[in-house]
Amino acid sequence: MAGDFPPPHSGPACRVEWAHRVVAEPWLGAGPEAVAVDSAARRAYVACSRDNAVVAVDLDRWVPVWRAGVGREPIPVVLDLPRRRLFTADARSDTVTVLDADTADRVAQITVGQDAYPAGLGHDPARRRVFCGNTAAGTITAIDADRLEVIGVIPAEIGAGSIAVDEQRGRGYCANFMAGSLTVFDTETLRPLRRIAVGEGPCKTVANPTAGHLYVAGSLHSTVLRLSLATGRPLDDMRVERAPVGMCVSPDGGRLYVCNRGAGTVSALDAASGAETHRITVGHGPGDCHIDAATGRLLVSNAGSGTLTVVDRPWLPGPVRPQTHPAVGRRIPHFALPDARTGQERTTREWAEKKYVINFFASW
Repeated sequence: MAGDFPPPHSGPACRVEWAHRVVAEPWLGAGPEAVAVDSAARRAYVACSRDNAVVAVDLDRWVPVWRAGVGREPIPVVLDLPRRRLFTADARSDTVTVLDADTADRVAQITVGQDAYPAGLGHDPARRRVFCGNTAAGTITAIDADRLEVIGVIPAEIGAGSIAVDEQRGRGYCANFMAGSLTVFDTETLRPLRRIAVGEGPCKTVANPTAGHLYVAGSLHSTVLRLSLATGRPLDDMRVERAPVGMCVSPDGGRLYVCNRGAGTVSALDAASGAETHRITVGHGPGDCHIDAATGRLLVSNAGSGTLTVVDRPWLPGPVRPQTHPAVGRRIPHFALPDARTGQERTTREWAEKKYVINFFASW
């Protein structure tokens, strides 16, 4: 029966890659900013701010499947899974547009004020609410996610934008970019509870209930502030690269990914220690990111490139660079060689200044 089996292979049985890898980078349009993911339906939804549209992307083939017009300059997008609806905050239209996530049909367009410049969204699926941060108005508009009606306005501060929700405690945290603060509010009663000073330029806030932390991206200082969800007390600053503007937490709560808009990278941080473990090179001007829970892949929207970078195994560092010779990078020792035609000595300095090309093979 030996002939029924293939001959044994020599060498290792399999090869494991211990590095992250970019597997796709589809072009989506102008100014992709926020990303929402439906892992079960195998769809990602990206708000393209300069195209005034939302693009749905197939998570297996990495191609756009539909494009739907919304208001002017949609920056954030959230997905309400119970109703399978998408919400965008349209900064230059003063509206929140609601789309059917499956058909791309427009369900509603909700006005949130005049000259409000809505630029951030928060979502509390348990209490069926969507919250919109109005940057110019310094307020938060609360919207019923089922009836699609405004149910209240919460006072915040100038620059109100990104909103994180702690569903367990029923707390919302709105980053006030120009005021350098967080407005904490009750997501059930819609009452403002307190103000937390966080320093200049907070532009994104994300909750990590598993670790018990709240993260605030300080875009002007290239740091992420970590706070306790239980007490609201600041814990420490985590250093990243230039202009962090977007963040997401891995499904297990173990990692925080930070989009560094000014560097074209994503910083991967250990949620327990706060230490940056590695960086991932993506496109130009990364604006936000999200994890596909089914595959663990990281999706990064690149506002400057118009693309979506898809990173496999983002929790791992990059590929190991090949080792270089020890002499690489060291100064060339002094030498002088005679010109074969004139007999003139040609020196290291002339070579370094590119005044003369020496043919070493001919010289030897």
